[in-house]
Amino acid sequence: MTHGLLVILISLIVGLVTTYLKITIDRIFLVLLLVLWMGFGIQQAVVINALVMLLASLLFFRGARAQLSKLPGAVRWSVVILSFVGGIVGRWLGLHTSSRGLLLILGIYAVFVGLRLLMIKPKMVPDGKIHAGVSIVTFIFSILTGLISAGGKPLQIPIFVKWFKLSMPQAYLVASLGNIFSTVGFLVGELWFAKAIPLSNLAWSWIYFVGISLVMFIFEPMWSQKIQKWVTLLVGILLTAVGIKLMI
Repeated sequence: MTHGLLVILISLIVGLVTTYLKITIDRIFLVLLLVLWMGFGIQQAVVINALVMLLASLLFFRGARAQLSKLPGAVRWSVVILSFVGGIVGRWLGLHTSSRGLLLILGIYAVFVGLRLLMIKPKMVPDGKIHAGVSIVTFIFSILTGLISAGGKPLQIPIFVKWFKLSMPQAYLVASLGNIFSTVGFLVGELWFAKAIPLSNLAWSWIYFVGISLVMFIFEPMWSQKIQKWVTLLVGILLTAVGIKLMI
């Protein structure tokens, strides 16, 4: 299959998953497909994905700016600062980790997310009090973002709901804010430690961002809970299987 057809197919798959699972920023499926189908090295794949995440973050920030501004100031700034720092730290670690090590981390993460989709369904609960302690969670996951450009939102949200007693919208908002600034930290770290981002990676990121966004635009009106249920099941199974494959 030619690269052009692979780009279209990958954009279609990632766009569909993003649409039906209601994912705004994280694109971990893109990393997996860039490595397994396009044959990109893990370091190149995570940089391309981080650039796509940054573009998605800008769109999310534009639409959610009013909600984000309502977060308590101490919470907002602690999440922003720690997530940014964590992204830089994670990128430094990622650049000093072997490709095999990063693939192992990616595989473990894919298994955890797959099992989470299959086994854990966060419950709808009333709004809780958001305190700065949530920034510890976003900091830990921001290091993961720096390593493999994974936002970790599917794992963060259940933690916020169960242990911090936040509602789903609150948990989603906090995790998204962490995703935004951990991605910025990733790219700052990449520029700081690697000294440059190749133009080819910038080009690939734009191609995939436009392709994925177009698929999302087309399929968003067709979203339904029934389809979401089946997509969640399928993605959960595939992520678990692919993750195990990467770990072996």
